Amino acid sequence: MSFIFNSHWIGRFGNRMHQYAYGMTYAKKHNIPFVLASRWEGVKLFKDHNNLFLSSEMQMELYDVREEKTYSDSRNEIVKKFVPDVKFIDPKNKSENYAPAECPVCFDDVCAYNKTIFEGMSKQYLLDIFQFSDEVKETEAYKYWESKAGTYDIAHLRRDDISNPDYNKQNEQGYSVISKQSYYDAIMQFGFNPNNIEWTSDDHLKEWHKDRKETELFGWNYPVGSEYRNGLMYDWLEDFLRLYFARTIFRANSSFSWWASFLSPTAKVYSPVLDKQVIYGRDSLEEIDVEFVEGNHPHWMYNVDDIIIPD
Repeated sequence: MSFIFNSHWIGRFGNRMHQYAYGMTYAKKHNIPFVLASRWEGVKLFKDHNNLFLSSEMQMELYDVREEKTYSDSRNEIVKKFVPDVKFIDPKNKSENYAPAECPVCFDDVCAYNKTIFEGMSKQYLLDIFQFSDEVKETEAYKYWESKAGTYDIAHLRRDDISNPDYNKQNEQGYSVISKQSYYDAIMQFGFNPNNIEWTSDDHLKEWHKDRKETELFGWNYPVGSEYRNGLMYDWLEDFLRLYFARTIFRANSSFSWWASFLSPTAKVYSPVLDKQVIYGRDSLEEIDVEFVEGNHPHWMYNVDDIIIPD
């Protein structure tokens, strides 16, 4: 039996959406199941696609090597132990990322750093698989922001770990901190009044977003990701919905921000162009100044091709 599966999740919610989008697209192209490494936030957030999950025994063994990068020998050995006839495919390789296989195939990648991954996708299909579940639509946050859909303009500041010097000195980091002034410049360049812009961010210390609403952080655990709570679902869900229902989004250098902008039924999007990289606290304490352009196509990371997904 052929099927596709990911050996583990890489990153948080926004990055996981890229991995899910790739796995589901490959599965649809070849009419095979997509077997997930584990449950994740999307199981609750999006309509039911009847995904299967790796066995608990396989999940437990893979969990022990979750921190190892790319195709580690130890992770591959575990996969082969449970799926002896597996074929490992590299989503970044154009010749194999969507090639058919007569056996189970496994990928271990963020699935967001090569334009041919996106060229093989369908915008309409992604909008379909990422439709919100009934549970999301019953939350107070969804009802509130839906009632304001298309009536407000918003800017998204990416902060949290990327603006933490201690974290950046001890962990692999590729994100720069975009200056708030860059947002103001873009807002005025495209004819908006900065005083009429709403802001959302993960600046929990309120160093840049000083009037940020107090929110409780629920926690995060690998492999399932963000902690779930009845009624509220996830601590970041309201931020995602606030972006999703906006009339205009000045988005961040963030996969979270990119997906909210991509899925939005109402928003015109302006995006930062990452033409430089300075890791805050590791390289210096510099916030970079960048230009914004109309559209959601600029990649959310430095020096990576634009994201173009066919209709």
